[in-house]
Amino acid sequence: MKLRFSHVTRTAALLLAMVQLAAASSCASQEESHETTTQAAPVSSAETDEREAIREEVPENVDYDGYVFRIQSRDADHHRKELSADTENGETINDAVYRRNINVEERLNIKIEPVYESEEPESNPPALLRQSIMAGDDYVDLALVHTIEAGRLAADGLFHNWYSLEYVDFDKPWWNKSVADELTIDGQLYLAVGDLCISAIDYAWAMVYNMRLAEDFGIDGIYETVIDGKWTVDYFNSLLKTASEDLNGDGQFDDNDRYGFVTHDNSAIVNWMFALNQKVTSTNSDGLPELSLNTERMVSIVEKVDQILHSDNQTYVVTDSYTAGLGISHDDAVANLFSEGKALIAALRIYVIDQLRAMEEDFGIIPFPKYDEAQDGYYTHVDGHAPLMCVPVTVSDLERTGVIVECLNAESYRTCVPAMYDIVLSGKYSRDEMSVQMLDLILGGRTQNFGYVYEGPTGMQWSLTNLMKQNSTDFASYYQAREAAAIEYYNSIIEAHIGLE
Repeated sequence: MKLRFSHVTRTAALLLAMVQLAAASSCASQEESHETTTQAAPVSSAETDEREAIREEVPENVDYDGYVFRIQSRDADHHRKELSADTENGETINDAVYRRNINVEERLNIKIEPVYESEEPESNPPALLRQSIMAGDDYVDLALVHTIEAGRLAADGLFHNWYSLEYVDFDKPWWNKSVADELTIDGQLYLAVGDLCISAIDYAWAMVYNMRLAEDFGIDGIYETVIDGKWTVDYFNSLLKTASEDLNGDGQFDDNDRYGFVTHDNSAIVNWMFALNQKVTSTNSDGLPELSLNTERMVSIVEKVDQILHSDNQTYVVTDSYTAGLGISHDDAVANLFSEGKALIAALRIYVIDQLRAMEEDFGIIPFPKYDEAQDGYYTHVDGHAPLMCVPVTVSDLERTGVIVECLNAESYRTCVPAMYDIVLSGKYSRDEMSVQMLDLILGGRTQNFGYVYEGPTGMQWSLTNLMKQNSTDFASYYQAREAAAIEYYNSIIEAHIGLE
């Protein structure tokens, strides 16, 4: 199945006008949560009109008589921000969420009530959701569940098929249709992502590059290279050695020196498979996923990524031992090294960009490279900590749920997504028009894969990461040792879905 970009249709000039009105932001970020303090700014009338013109197709004059619509999420600031705002306080995201909630509540005569569950441990929210559904309790109307945990619950038949919700339209721009297509099994879809989940922007993988270093080393037109479709993994790799230097002249390369690329050895490496369009599973002619990892392309990807990470001291790879020694997260370590001018390019999740605001030098945001110029777009995935949306089977009124969910996502598209652009593109980006187009490409290329969401015990999506941690390029042996178990496991997930309806 060919991946398609979700409908992130934004006009760069219009959005630039909005972004230039945004105030500067400051942010303190951690691996799983952060609090944004950017002040709210008015969006341009053109941008507002553009989004207002696309409307949800739901019944008019609906009145749900004060119904309390409950949404389960996780009790952390990062997840609270996409659902809760008690009042407008001048903070961009808070005020957008407040306006979204008020607009939907008044339109439908409902009350939105988040149900936050502690993530200590991380398995607690999905465990509570499972327990309530199995007991037949009317616990919540909608659940925003950790991506991997959501897959496990879906396979046990605990959710409604999204396609049974009449007023949910995955062709609308507030839904990620690429994800819906990828997670459809035998015509059934139990997991979805829409613009209600603004953390699906935060947790998308991207790259940033140091503009001063690029100029110093004669690297011109990175943005133009991206736009022209020539931002490939081979071109990317050709830039890295240029910037590497033993700054203190001690004959050793460590965190005191400069590199072409800085990344970490965890989920950042996972994203290379998505970016280079190598899927763990692909949909066959029967509409079912099947293992599709054993390809010449995957062998080539292993070799190319190994060259990026392990050749000629061109990349600094942040490891678990490195972060443990400093007492910081992987994201913090990568952001620190990049902001100190110790790398030309860095890989990070979008929310980590907030940590670069104090950086003296200008930087640009760009997508991960393509495999080659023939690849039909730039792709990225949303880290598994972000949520997928699920409707418990205990929900009895699917028409009402469909209307409310469609309106919430549509209103998020009109209010919250522009606010997220404000946050990401404020400060240095406010004078960089091309960054708007780059963010369009990144967010438009977000996708998922059945093999990742329903990962299970085989860990095939982590094949590249595991090999890189072992400094190995022997994909053939790695795959052969795991193929039978992976096929058996994925078949069990498929059979479970087929038996649900």
